[in-house]
Amino acid sequence: MAGALVATSTVASMTVGGLVPAAADDPPPAAATSSGPAGPIAVAVNSRGTSYAGFAQGRGLVRLGADGKARRPLAVPGENPVNGLAVDARDQLWVDDGERVSLLDRRGRLVRTFAHRPVLACPAEEGDARRYGDLALGPGAVYVADRCRATVSEYSRSGVLRATVVLPGGTPASGLAFLRAGQGRPDRLLVTVPDRARLLVFDASRFGDGARPLQVRKVRRVGGGERPQPTGVVADRFGQVVVADAANQVLLFLDGDNDFSLYRVRGVPGRGGSGVGRLRSPAALAQSGQDGSGMAGNLWVADTGNRRVQRFDVGSYTWFARTVRAPDVEPLAVTPQPCAGAVSVRVNAGEAWTRTPQVTVRVVAPADATGLTFLGSATPEPVALREDCDYDWLLAAGNTDVQVRIDGGARDGEVLSDRIGLDTQPPRVRSASVRWVRRDQRWELKVRAVDRAGPEGTTGASGISGAHTVLHSGRRNGSAGTVRVVDGRAVGHTRDGRSLAWVRVLDRAGNASDWVRVERR
Repeated sequence: MAGALVATSTVASMTVGGLVPAAADDPPPAAATSSGPAGPIAVAVNSRGTSYAGFAQGRGLVRLGADGKARRPLAVPGENPVNGLAVDARDQLWVDDGERVSLLDRRGRLVRTFAHRPVLACPAEEGDARRYGDLALGPGAVYVADRCRATVSEYSRSGVLRATVVLPGGTPASGLAFLRAGQGRPDRLLVTVPDRARLLVFDASRFGDGARPLQVRKVRRVGGGERPQPTGVVADRFGQVVVADAANQVLLFLDGDNDFSLYRVRGVPGRGGSGVGRLRSPAALAQSGQDGSGMAGNLWVADTGNRRVQRFDVGSYTWFARTVRAPDVEPLAVTPQPCAGAVSVRVNAGEAWTRTPQVTVRVVAPADATGLTFLGSATPEPVALREDCDYDWLLAAGNTDVQVRIDGGARDGEVLSDRIGLDTQPPRVRSASVRWVRRDQRWELKVRAVDRAGPEGTTGASGISGAHTVLHSGRRNGSAGTVRVVDGRAVGHTRDGRSLAWVRVLDRAGNASDWVRVERR
């Protein structure tokens, strides 16, 4: 198979993978409409309790203090619906509008922006912004649920595409949440699918092209209400998961470390209302960190049907219910990264390895060039020069060279090239053992692992990386840690032997091995 350019994607053109037909009892996707409530459809909160609310009208965000008082609105790039918001550990704000992801600093200044890959045309009138699309953050990763196609993608924080997963059922996702490891379970990515009333659970370390969910949980109908429509979802470090059910006007509390069993419901099933604490078509959730502060575990709800943001504590107290409307502020201008510098080709911003054949090729062409031709496919593919200089390319199996010919100008016919390794094969743990070192009065963990290439002419082997992941056990809020690596072998030390239960390794492309139980010697 030869490499190939990937055409710009629209709603009618699915360019990533194939879709699984919807089940017979699944209703068709809801049509986008411009009527109905204009309430908030996305919400996020920072460490100080300042919340942000986004709207289908796009343009700007409402900001509220921890007490619910309005603050100066925040401008965002473009005028597309704001269908995903998230705050990182530095209190920087990530914004998704269905076509681009933007990062704003704590003062609201644009740090950077990157397009969905492959480039997606998702205008405001396509895809129901109140129902589809979200953004979530994981360690070093940005997860995006596309509003206009049934995919969830993982990007690096700089915008390099790492993986694209086509969702079973062929309908878009509504909510995303990252659930950290605990109770002998790995880091997980939670995905709500409203048209199928499902919660999908993925192993975050094995989230790659073609990944299948670890679990597919049917969202329960409570109190004899309607068929559930799960939208927003959040998860905390204790394994508590909260899902908003927009069809039944309730919040569902699930135990993420016990098969997502339902243990609590907030709201009156099927009876939406406008009173304080009542909900009507909630579209998104945000949660403050479980850090022991007075806001620990508090929930912020985009109460779309009531056109307001509500803040609840972990019990039943409602801190505020503040009516909000989309601000009319001038959108931030997005200036494409200039195609300046030496004439060159770079694949995935110069990274050495990728675990997906879908890559981004940046071509800085001479000023007098009239076009480019991508080589390496069965038929050379001429393309027009793009203002942002970025092109989507699908690597061929066994061929990781990207060659581009300059057309026109003084350097007509010159061929530029770059190379990136393609590694889609996970590494393998050969052995993992732990022993008590009496002299040092501590446990010593040793791990041996290998990373091998695929069959001849398919994928390479990037080699074991510097981060072996150990799954801690024995605590409800167990987490994943890392141990030092030397030449494919890992040696770690701890005084708590209970934390050494399972181990997995990563290669330099980001592929993860299976979990292997640690042998005690």
